[in-house]
Amino acid sequence: MGLLSFFGATPSHDPAQVALYAPYCDGVLREAWLIQALDLLAIGEFEGVRRLRPEGEHPFRLTWQAGLAPQEISHCELRFPAAAELLYPFDLPTHELVRWLMDLLEHQAPHDFNDPRRDLPETFWRWLLLGESPQASNRSIASPGG
Repeated sequence: MGLLSFFGATPSHDPAQVALYAPYCDGVLREAWLIQALDLLAIGEFEGVRRLRPEGEHPFRLTWQAGLAPQEISHCELRFPAAAELLYPFDLPTHELVRWLMDLLEHQAPHDFNDPRRDLPETFWRWLLLGESPQASNRSIASPGG
């Protein structure tokens, strides 16, 4: 495919894995982001900063043990280094994690990927903090008029 990843190399994805996740993650329309997200999924961690309003921020670290298939469960932990007592363990279908990684990558410029101030998508935080369904969040973003 000749596509360069944000990690500086040609993606090491397996075309079968891309085909497996595509129906769950809009992979036909967003194949490049799906490939990138599967590369990030294999790394097993993401560090960033959640910006607060009106000011302030919380650095965080999200780690996971991903399932091998879209419907298999991924075991995740969200930590905030500034508050070691805060630990949010959670489990979810791997395709939901992949979708959030796709959204993260899609909304980052290539030169921003190594920026430690990057953040997870709003749909992740709404799911974590408000209990909003990841599926409902994705549909509401995908169809702004509805």
